[in-house]
Amino acid sequence: MQLMARVIDKILFAGLFIAALQVPILADHYRQYLSGYYDATREQVIELENLARQFNFSSVDALIESLRNNADGVVQQDAENKAALQAKLEEADYGLKTLSTGNYFEQARYMFAPARKDTLFRVLDNFAPSIPLTPAAIVFSLIVAIALNILVVSPLWAGRQVYHWRQARKARVRFS
Repeated sequence: MQLMARVIDKILFAGLFIAALQVPILADHYRQYLSGYYDATREQVIELENLARQFNFSSVDALIESLRNNADGVVQQDAENKAALQAKLEEADYGLKTLSTGNYFEQARYMFAPARKDTLFRVLDNFAPSIPLTPAAIVFSLIVAIALNILVVSPLWAGRQVYHWRQARKARVRFS
């Protein structure tokens, strides 16, 4: 029975380690996806900056504020779309910085945030599992796998210890 438990523990650890190794690779794929999105969004914001300069606005924000003050509803909605585009560019910039310079845990927290699940699913559509080649990624993955393995297996270890403790107590009671 103990042999089977040890084999299962080792298989569980191997699975957790392989899964943890995928996070740096996924972060790289996510960064590439976000980079393309950033470039396309940045081009649109540059066009807004050119439009603002062309019509003598001090900034894109001044252009957007002028559009918001327009009486026409479609122009006001266009202003909101332009403001949202700027916010998306800032979010993409933050994501690129996090995925480029952040550590394993920062990258994972960014990618797996519930607000970004749609983007994560789009990235996963083109994701192919592999093994990272950087020592830092391997070390972080190993640490995560060990920690998760301990979290999963420790309740089983504790249950086994309680079982053995109760069996020993019953045996002492019988012999008394």
